[in-house]
Amino acid sequence: MHKGAGKPAEKGGVVFTVQDSRDGAGTGPTSCSKDIPVHPVSRRSKPIFTGSAGEYFRIWIVNTFLTILTAGLYAPWAKVRERRFFYQHTVMDGRPFDYTAPPVAILKGYLIVAGGIILYYIAKAYNPLYSLLVFGIFSLVLPFLIYKSLRFFARHSVYRNIPFHFRGTVRESYKTYLLYPLLIPLTFGLIIPYWAFQRKKYFFGNIAFGTTANIFEGSARPFYKLYGMVAVAVIVITIFVTIIFTLSAPLIVGTGMKAGTFNTAMIFFIFTVYFIMLVVSAFIQQYIYAWTTNYCWGHSALGTIRFHGTLRGGHLFWIRITNIFAIIFSIGLLIPWAKVRRIRYIIGNLTVISDEGLDNFTADVSPDESAYGDAATDFFDIDIGL
Repeated sequence: MHKGAGKPAEKGGVVFTVQDSRDGAGTGPTSCSKDIPVHPVSRRSKPIFTGSAGEYFRIWIVNTFLTILTAGLYAPWAKVRERRFFYQHTVMDGRPFDYTAPPVAILKGYLIVAGGIILYYIAKAYNPLYSLLVFGIFSLVLPFLIYKSLRFFARHSVYRNIPFHFRGTVRESYKTYLLYPLLIPLTFGLIIPYWAFQRKKYFFGNIAFGTTANIFEGSARPFYKLYGMVAVAVIVITIFVTIIFTLSAPLIVGTGMKAGTFNTAMIFFIFTVYFIMLVVSAFIQQYIYAWTTNYCWGHSALGTIRFHGTLRGGHLFWIRITNIFAIIFSIGLLIPWAKVRRIRYIIGNLTVISDEGLDNFTADVSPDESAYGDAATDFFDIDIGL
């Protein structure tokens, strides 16, 4: 092999993968061979997060102060300022994203949700049965709110002056967020992996950029494998902790009784076991997040553009644990640093692969987005754990 063959060449912040035709493995646009066809060279671009913890700290401290001062009424403006910071500092192919949601519209949604919560507690104080009725009504309305929230979130996420769109239906939302949760006890929890897959499918299979819809090609089987492995790991760890507790308890009881510190010894032991379980739970949570994110991006295609995620559960777990300790020891002042650190890692581990670049997208001008529909959508912006 000739020196330099197969190495990526960089230009303008975008990586071009070029293979020397003399290797017989493939050709780039510079090949003069008549026997080997010339294929477009895939461009591999990585989004870059350019924001700093110091910049975000100034936004965060003002947001926190004004939200407390206004008894929460400033929260929509704080949310928009925060999202706009992260969007505008996320750069892809030299162009930043943007978030254009109007805070007043979000405030309307917040007031509606707050009204529902107040009604729940009033009903609970008057008659607990009425509170169950309010909770049941909220459960029936929740899928509709999620549907509206996803539309709102997508429509106000913009790149190159082209907004995203969410094309899912209310029926799909009710099936995903009401029917499947109701089936969990009836299936003894066996439907949980399938439900996790359906939540991802509802988002990734219905998101669109301009007139180009994203195609999600994932299946439920890998989710069953993932959750099966997690279930086995949880069972093994639980058995191990139980054995340790059973063997150690008599020793701790005997030592504590002799020293007169029985209660202190038991509390310390229980706290240690609880801490271990929290750490294990945090690791499993980050591992599932990393795996599902990589899988869903890897099985998505936006026109000719494909994606590749390289998140690692262990690295996310390390970020999570160290962030928690940093926030605790700084009395919360390092919250901006912790969030920027996590966002930078997540964004930096996504690769966009394209043969044609990002210049061939057009805005969606379809007539189904009426002014009335836009106004209705503007009432909701709920954070959803997909």
